Amino acid sequence: MKRVRREEDDETGMILVNVLMFVAIAASLVLLLISHEQLALDRGLRMREASRALAIVRGGELSARVALRRDAERQREQADHGREAWARLSESGAPIEGGRFDLAIADAQGRFNINMVRTGAAAPIVLFRNIAANAGATPEQTVRLIELVVATGPVTDLRPLRMAGVDPAVAARLERLVTALPGETAINLNAADPMLLTILFGDSGVAERLATVRERQGYLTQRDLEAERVTMPRGAGFASDTFWVRTRATIGDTSQQEAALIRRRLTGDGEYDAVPVERWRGAAIPPDAPQFAAPH
Repeated sequence: MKRVRREEDDETGMILVNVLMFVAIAASLVLLLISHEQLALDRGLRMREASRALAIVRGGELSARVALRRDAERQREQADHGREAWARLSESGAPIEGGRFDLAIADAQGRFNINMVRTGAAAPIVLFRNIAANAGATPEQTVRLIELVVATGPVTDLRPLRMAGVDPAVAARLERLVTALPGETAINLNAADPMLLTILFGDSGVAERLATVRERQGYLTQRDLEAERVTMPRGAGFASDTFWVRTRATIGDTSQQEAALIRRRLTGDGEYDAVPVERWRGAAIPPDAPQFAAPH
């Protein structure tokens, strides 16, 4: 009788162990299903946030395009500078439903357009040689840069030019003075770096005084050049057709960011338009795109 009872106890123990194993397996499956469902929900939420953020990013770009078009329609003098209405569109951490929004807008023609060397004209090549020398590039490096742009251009980004063997520190200084824009563009004196003004006028004193005038009144005019007894440098002017617009929207934990080059042009109907000619997203955004202002 004791042996039978022991066998029954052993069978009961085995059944209990099996039941516990089945319960453990079932619990694991339930947890796996819950985890998979949670991941799917999180993925769906992130996709919705990303779609909404991208729509806000494109909306910010559109508002900048409208402002640039209106500026072209209203301006009486052919001049563009940082105190116009379009330049005041910049936003830093602006609150939106579920997140925040940033916008940076800048004149893209405050630097020398490296694609100008592809024209074969002497003036832009001489100017680029001067700019490169002031940035610390050797004559050999400058020649390689020109050859690279002529052979592979028009370039849309300065980063590949570092493959020409230019020292990173030199490349960083060069990127303050040079950009890569589509078509032929002039340097806008109202947006040019003081160092670039010195190179253009060949006189640091003149450049410093013009920069001071520009800082005080917000822009330069022909009268300001005449007061310094200098003429407009070749390849320069007071107006621009190309602008940077960089936008970022953050919804929850999801962020979308784009940069676009906007070209302002006169249509066949005699109306002004502002259209994107290049776009970059995320990590592909070039280094010469404007940075977002620090949050207040």
